[in-house]
Amino acid sequence: MKILTKFSSFLILLIGVMSCATTPLVIPEKYNLDNDLEAVDRITAFSISSYQNIDKQSLILETTYNDNYLLVLERPRLEIPYGETELDYQRPSLIAGHDRIVMNYHSGPQYYIIKKIYKLKGREQVTKIKEALQKDKK
Repeated sequence: MKILTKFSSFLILLIGVMSCATTPLVIPEKYNLDNDLEAVDRITAFSISSYQNIDKQSLILETTYNDNYLLVLERPRLEIPYGETELDYQRPSLIAGHDRIVMNYHSGPQYYIIKKIYKLKGREQVTKIKEALQKDKK
């Protein structure tokens, strides 16, 4: 009887852990920019020339064609108190909801799925979005 009780307790704990792991992450409302920006499904990765960290969950990519894209990640990135991060992508294009970026920290790589990609129009829009997202940094 004790074995059955222990097994039942273990099974309930396992189901609880698995349900937490499969619960979709909720993106903060400040990243819901569908009404303000043009959402795109993908961008060509080989044309990326630079990127800027905006906050824990977003960054802006600049392409060689002077186009800018806001990437919203599925979860916040780690905060590293020192050192640089390096952006690494594995495919010729980045597809929202499918592909991920790798941030190579001193402590090792961390993977982040790209939840949304927005095309930014001009430097003025880049500045406006940066200010809006950094206003309430968490």
